Amino acid sequence: MRVLTFLPELEANGGVSTHVLQLTAELARRGHSIDVLGGADGDLGPEFRSFCESVKIGPSIRYGHSPGSDLLGISRGIWNARRLRPDVIYANNFTDMVWAAAAKRVTGASVVLQLHEFAEFRQRSMSSLGRQADSIVAASQFLKDTWRTYGLAHPRFEVVPCGIAASDYPRPDPEERARARQALGLPVDAYVVLYFGRVIPEKGVEVLLDAWRQLDTSPAEARLLLLGSPAPGAAGSAYLDELKQAAPTGCVWMPMQPDVVPVLHAADLVAVPSVWDEPFGRVVIEAMATGCPVVASRVGGIPEILDGPFEQLLFDRGDSQQLADLLRQLRSWRTQRPGLGDQCLTRVLERYSLAGLATSMESLFGRQLVA
Repeated sequence: MRVLTFLPELEANGGVSTHVLQLTAELARRGHSIDVLGGADGDLGPEFRSFCESVKIGPSIRYGHSPGSDLLGISRGIWNARRLRPDVIYANNFTDMVWAAAAKRVTGASVVLQLHEFAEFRQRSMSSLGRQADSIVAASQFLKDTWRTYGLAHPRFEVVPCGIAASDYPRPDPEERARARQALGLPVDAYVVLYFGRVIPEKGVEVLLDAWRQLDTSPAEARLLLLGSPAPGAAGSAYLDELKQAAPTGCVWMPMQPDVVPVLHAADLVAVPSVWDEPFGRVVIEAMATGCPVVASRVGGIPEILDGPFEQLLFDRGDSQQLADLLRQLRSWRTQRPGLGDQCLTRVLERYSLAGLATSMESLFGRQLVA
């Protein structure tokens, strides 16, 4: 089976790029051919080239920029699809559908659209473009319900959660944790809470800083490690500077890095304080794979991950008091709840494995070929 997909940048700047990289690498390992079109090259380029049949960098095929650039990019994308003759076009954003629908007509390929986030479109456009997909996949039930509420109806609309390879997020032993902290300049015996993700208002970093302020701990006792970069441009940098100036003691700021595992190894707990509706919550499963518990806002698709016994780790959107209470309660989880790390890893292995994701998508792609 030959699969063609597109990314605007081959860059580790968000969960979608990492998702596409890991999924297509696993599909290639299983014997399928992968072709990638990229709007721009980046730090993931060498990894894609290590297993793809081809990686072509050119104009973005997504519509919505300007008529001229849209026409150029989509035309080049159609030409590449015709040359590559894929069996399946794997679109990862609704704005890919103009290209995907046209490429389908000239190649006869099936189109599978995976939705990772929500963006509102005119209902007429949403309905007509949506019908061009042979199947639609959402990363969470929340995301599927949201798209359907706004008019995206399709007879083959499934929920396939994201997945990760637990081997890529190994669980540290105490010695590895100590080395990770020493490398980051953190006290070996301190309580370390980690935030990692984009530093933008929707992510609720201000809520986390307020909760940390309520803990009233010294830097020798506890550290809040904030790993993330601002939105591009002067406004994003100004927002980050404001947060740093108003931050309580004990905060350590670091820019985002491609490999988050060493930082996860240094953490006792990960906080996800989002104030917007996260479509899924990849950060949650990455942290849990390392045996690190996660406290998170009760928003979007996150409660689908943290359900059952993990529901007690959720707090209400924007409620810094509830978050502070959870940070206090879980400070000594390693001694008071020593099985919690095992439970986190088990949840990922049972529900969110890369092997399970690849099997689901492989089956879905295959069904389109015989439909």
